[in-house]
Amino acid sequence: MKKIDIFACSPSAMRACASWTDAFDSFPVTGITLPGELDFVSLGQLLTQSTEPALRPAGIAGRDLYVFRDDMAHALGRMAADELSTIAVAWSTTPPWADMDINPFDLAGFLMELQSAWHQSVTPDKALFAWIDA
Repeated sequence: MKKIDIFACSPSAMRACASWTDAFDSFPVTGITLPGELDFVSLGQLLTQSTEPALRPAGIAGRDLYVFRDDMAHALGRMAADELSTIAVAWSTTPPWADMDINPFDLAGFLMELQSAWHQSVTPDKALFAWIDA
């Protein structure tokens, strides 16, 4: 299991953080625990219809930190609640959830919290950063 905290902020603001605690205290955040590998591929495909990798390393030394593709974050930000629920139901049938007894409403709640974090950040050049809990 991988616990992941997802922060909404600008790249420069994330680089300026001294620690996870500093980021947690400074930016909108939500979290999720993934079974196994860091896998947001299916979510990226559902949000954008793209097969491009969902995450890329953030390039901040000393941190297990990734950044989501911009098109994923923007798609998430503009969806209505019923669209997020539909995405959650579809996501629950794909990796990493396909072999688990996951409740799609739990995933919908996560997506709505993530969308809320996205909207709470007022930084124009914001991104979604996934910080892996070690």
